[in-house]
Amino acid sequence: MCGVFGYIGKNNAVTTVVQGLKHLEYRGYDSWGLAIPIKNNVEVYKTLDPLYTADTVPIDFKSTIALGHTRWATHGAANMTNCHPHVSTSKQFALVHNGIVENFQMLKTQLKSLNINLISDTDTEVIVRLIEIELNKIKSVDNFCEKSPITADDYQEALSRVFKMLKGRNTLVLICAGLNLLLGIRNGSPLIAGIISDHAHHQDSYSELFIASDYYSFAKYTNTCLLLDDWQLIRCEQKNVRVIDLKTNETIPSNWQVFERHSLELSRDGFSHFMLKEIQEQWATLTKATAIDPLALEKLIHAMSQAQNIYITGAGAAFFIGEQIASLLREIADIFVTSVPAYEAQSNLPTMQAGDVLIAISQSGETADTLHFIEQAKQKNVLIASVVNMPGAMMSRLSDFPFLSSAGPEVCVLSTKSSTSQLAFGYLLAQTIIDQYESAKYNIDRLSHQLSHYFTDDSLQTIADLAKTITGEHIYLLGNQQFIGASKIGALNIKEASYIHAEAFAAGELKHGVIALIDKGTPVICFMNKRNEDYMTAIASEVKARGGMIIGISEQPNELFDHMIRLPSPDNPANVISHIIPCQLLAYYLATQRGLNPDKPRNLAKSVTVI
Repeated sequence: MCGVFGYIGKNNAVTTVVQGLKHLEYRGYDSWGLAIPIKNNVEVYKTLDPLYTADTVPIDFKSTIALGHTRWATHGAANMTNCHPHVSTSKQFALVHNGIVENFQMLKTQLKSLNINLISDTDTEVIVRLIEIELNKIKSVDNFCEKSPITADDYQEALSRVFKMLKGRNTLVLICAGLNLLLGIRNGSPLIAGIISDHAHHQDSYSELFIASDYYSFAKYTNTCLLLDDWQLIRCEQKNVRVIDLKTNETIPSNWQVFERHSLELSRDGFSHFMLKEIQEQWATLTKATAIDPLALEKLIHAMSQAQNIYITGAGAAFFIGEQIASLLREIADIFVTSVPAYEAQSNLPTMQAGDVLIAISQSGETADTLHFIEQAKQKNVLIASVVNMPGAMMSRLSDFPFLSSAGPEVCVLSTKSSTSQLAFGYLLAQTIIDQYESAKYNIDRLSHQLSHYFTDDSLQTIADLAKTITGEHIYLLGNQQFIGASKIGALNIKEASYIHAEAFAAGELKHGVIALIDKGTPVICFMNKRNEDYMTAIASEVKARGGMIIGISEQPNELFDHMIRLPSPDNPANVISHIIPCQLLAYYLATQRGLNPDKPRNLAKSVTVI
């Protein structure tokens, strides 16, 4: 939620930052803005226009240092006044913010008692005003003036003091006029630096520096990265970087790491939307998802075998993926796993004990609810495994057994290829437990080949035509056994992309109340294969008798179906991975036939870094 991107270097900082923000727009697209030091002032550019129009917007500022922000609104409406960056009264510094200040109202009241007026509705402006107060204290003057210049040490001290006043998970980056200075602090929300090294000097010196919310945003420039931990401050001056531990105020060694080279391309490659492109990339990403060191899997499996209890968690779609992985572990490996939504962790924490295993699922690896659960579980000496799709994520760093999905960057807010990659991990884990690692890899490779033939023009047109027949505001999805997870994920995808109320039920619930929702023409999706054909045929008959429109997601036609979407891989033991794909496509076409942009659903951001 909210994207931050800063740059210091030899190139045009404005151009570099705008390009970086385009890679971060998935984190928020309510507004965006820039802060650029020009002589002794910080000038700002703010707009509500989409970032893709930035190349045609006249941005005349040029500088070797700039800071940008793309916003997902939490405090205050999406308007120009609330748009970041927020600039100081003196225009000597500006601030961008990712997170929520939980004690915002109390701090705002304190400022009002000092007769300090706030022009925006944001919690970020409160931080700016508090920094001004602390700078005044440090300089012991009422107003800033040329006779008493503010130093980098002053800014660092003021920012540190204010940060310690804030409650909640927050990341701040401050830019200063006249100093070529960026200061960043993280607690909860992600912050990562990248450099192009100046090899003639110390490793902390550089010719170009990037500071951003994720690695992919600057990966085309460098893969030499520094991952900030909570309560660390990074001080970026011209050609030099320092990291300070805010708890001790001591400079600590900078742990630069070299990541696998990635590049997030913003081209849709001829596709109408990134969502459709990323859905169709799944035939290629599944094989990458199996590129897991079997020894790493064995270490996790050993820990699971010693554990009294095993839990799996996630938030939103990641939790439904977790539920499906738990089902695979039960059905394939005969291992009981408790599924816990990350935002409901509190009720399960009392039962957790040292040596238990918690498996966390997350696309970003920075999901606030899931991180909070992990932090609490670690206090009880629970072992953590994680499956994430973002290199360098905090969740991986907190894990005893970190695994990377390797689905590559996703631009669309909805998780598509990352979801199937995480399911592939779950299938591989379950099969490895019963000594079927090689056969599992073979099945996933075969599934990849089958998917390469699934995304044909005819198949896509069938689903697009079906979407045109669905004109109401309610869709219900029914499944049982291995289709429970697919129905829940499908319902969420439809809601996210099309804003249609979609709800999933275990098929057995139909006669216990759900059937009251069925009216003439109500679309009801029934998941069916050879294993549950008799049972689901009976369920579909009951829906049909009440006038429902039956949409079968099935291996073969059935006379009860009004419409049918073919399952991608009916004869493959790994087909549970691909069961979620038909509803991804249906969600896409339901959105586009309503004139919606499925890449940027309203009110949503891809990475939820606030609780």
